[in-house]
Amino acid sequence: MRSTAFKLKIEDLVNGRYVRSVDGTEPSHLLTTWDQRVSRARVLGTVVEKFVRDDQGYATLRLDDGSETISIRAWREGVKELMEFKVGDFIDVIGRVREFEGEIYLVPELIVRVGDPNWELVRELEVLRARKLALAQGKRPQLKAEPKLAPRQLNIELPAPPPGVEPVVEKLEEAEGPPLPEVPDETKKKVLLALEKLDKGDGATPADLAAELDLPRETVEDALRVLIVDGEIFEPRAGKFRRLG
Repeated sequence: MRSTAFKLKIEDLVNGRYVRSVDGTEPSHLLTTWDQRVSRARVLGTVVEKFVRDDQGYATLRLDDGSETISIRAWREGVKELMEFKVGDFIDVIGRVREFEGEIYLVPELIVRVGDPNWELVRELEVLRARKLALAQGKRPQLKAEPKLAPRQLNIELPAPPPGVEPVVEKLEEAEGPPLPEVPDETKKKVLLALEKLDKGDGATPADLAAELDLPRETVEDALRVLIVDGEIFEPRAGKFRRLG
């Protein structure tokens, strides 16, 4: 029985963790940040790059959906299908999720050219609905942790102080990240309502929200920080914010 092709944003794929079965008792799959086990995915986006090897034994398309990019790869008989598409085409792809040298990619099973751009909004709503259901079930996206640099010890030899002079030692306080700002619930509600009103499909900026609410931009940015942590909104593109659900 063929597994379900999950409708996802490309960021869900490239930020996921590929799992290979050690003993071969289960198929390899991708574990997304939303805790979905995905072996087949369906993504919608624009072709931004195309490559076909001279012998036509290998070809790739790079797909961009506004959240991230991913390569669609084909070999031998599958190359012919990829050659039918060009940079700028808006396509819907169903493919098997694979990983090579740390890069997640798709091996296509079906590619359809999409003529109506409104399907992008439809897919966005489908993905948001799935995320809203996951949130209702208590799931939260597990974002990749930034790699931490190992501490290094520096051995610095200081000259000995003159006789009778005590060395001065200054204590350095450990730096901590800035805490989340205190934002009244009423302000957060206003920002959410304004975001819902202004978002026409690609999100709203802090400047747009500040103008709509007649609030200082700093106040709006503080509210957005808190709402992201609360799981109420997300940032699909730098400086653009959208509601979850």
